[in-house]
Amino acid sequence: MAIRREILLIILLVLVIAVLVKLVEFFHVDIEEADASNFVIEDLRAKYPSADLEIMSILEEHNEFGSKYFELKTKVTQDQDTACPRRSHIFYNYPAQNFVPQTPEVITNHCEVCTAGLCTIAFPEEAIIASHTFKGTGDVNSYLALYANAISTLTEDANSWTVKWNSNSADHYYVVKIHRTGVLMNVSYVEKS
Repeated sequence: MAIRREILLIILLVLVIAVLVKLVEFFHVDIEEADASNFVIEDLRAKYPSADLEIMSILEEHNEFGSKYFELKTKVTQDQDTACPRRSHIFYNYPAQNFVPQTPEVITNHCEVCTAGLCTIAFPEEAIIASHTFKGTGDVNSYLALYANAISTLTEDANSWTVKWNSNSADHYYVVKIHRTGVLMNVSYVEKS
């Protein structure tokens, strides 16, 4: 009789464990990359409603408990259609992994680029700012002050950026070429025909 009770108790214990395992599986939320992307874009749209937004990278990681999460790097460009776009990289962990969010990486702000040290023009926003703020671009800066409606068109190749500043109100435009190392290569005044 005592052995029967022990067997019943073991069977009952195994059943309870099986039910608990099934409950844990039922409530386990599988985090998907699409969930992370959607959450991040919604959060960025709420915080920066008029900005140009982009998810630059998504990495799947696992924390010390073995739970999956995603590390996302995003691009936020404010005032993108101006002579002084502001670009930042904002980082997310989804779901959140700690209480202290990573500090955003400011790429351009206050219409400045390459103010100290080695200069690398890595992003389009930097090229736009450099095209009218670098030494030797004073005529372009004056053009932008005179023609506030001027817009930039940007092209890039392996080693340089080319920024064209054009206003429909002007009879000329400027083309500025900047090497990715931050060296001003050429400023061209071009008459419209």
